[in-house]
Amino acid sequence: MRIGKGLCSLLLASSAGLAIGILFAPDKGSQTRKKIQQKAEDILENEIIGYNRIVCNVKTKIDAILNGVSIPVDDNIRNWADTDQKNEIIV
Repeated sequence: MRIGKGLCSLLLASSAGLAIGILFAPDKGSQTRKKIQQKAEDILENEIIGYNRIVCNVKTKIDAILNGVSIPVDDNIRNWADTDQKNEIIV
């Protein structure tokens, strides 16, 4: 229960900070909206990459379980690095 309250408080505080920042921003409204849109796209892209890492890791482990093969942790780390270098976005 405390984690939920903490997360809610964090989101509320960050939303309030964002609103205050926008109100006192020195840029024009159109420029501020472009900056917000770009930041949101960056955050979304990072989340997609993180999601792809998790999916890749889970797929690797499921394949290993189905094939009866044990995969060392180092191989998983290399797979993550390969995914980052290729910048593949799987949707």
